[in-house]
Amino acid sequence: MSQERWRFLTHIPIFAGMEEEELARIAADMQRKRCRAGENLFYQGDRGDALYIVESGLVRIYVLSEEGQEVSVVLCSRGDFFGELALLDEEPRSATAVAMEETTLWVLSRPAFFRHLRENYTLALNLMHVLSARVRRTTEEFKSMATLDVSQRIIRKLLELARWRGRHTDRGLRIRGQLTQQELASLVGSSRESTNRALRALERQGLIDMEQGRILLLKPEELRNMVYED
Repeated sequence: MSQERWRFLTHIPIFAGMEEEELARIAADMQRKRCRAGENLFYQGDRGDALYIVESGLVRIYVLSEEGQEVSVVLCSRGDFFGELALLDEEPRSATAVAMEETTLWVLSRPAFFRHLRENYTLALNLMHVLSARVRRTTEEFKSMATLDVSQRIIRKLLELARWRGRHTDRGLRIRGQLTQQELASLVGSSRESTNRALRALERQGLIDMEQGRILLLKPEELRNMVYED
């Protein structure tokens, strides 16, 4: 096992606290996969045959509504994993995964995933902790959609994205990568039109700046004060 792969796995929550030998066995079963921007990794309804871990890049997980509209569930970046639900319950994929930019993944097959899960108590416990945290986060997202207006939901999502994809510049906090208005709308449960109006309003107020799909938070603290209580 290369040092590069071992060091990477030590930063993944589901592998926290595991011995080097245990990580070495898992790493030996992983395959590296490089994806182009726009490449689909799997589709809603596919059979789940692997767990994916993001080494670099960005992956969007989305579902299709009854009307055929894309509703984004989450964005996955370095250190995030996805695809585990279809492995655990052996049901078809509940969502579609697409690379939003050039992305590198580590892939663990279904047989290897279950073998390591059976052999390693720490891995199983870590997985339960992470899944529990995701349920709590999803509950908060639904609560946010029920109690906040579109503008507030957008501000919260932009601040969230800036926390793990933000880069400080002399003008403010820039969110790395491009994010279309449709993609942002699907992340906050809104229409593209409503999202566009809210973004333009924030831009007129001098709170954000938008250039070719890239968003710059000019006054992050002021934005935070608009949606979070002290």
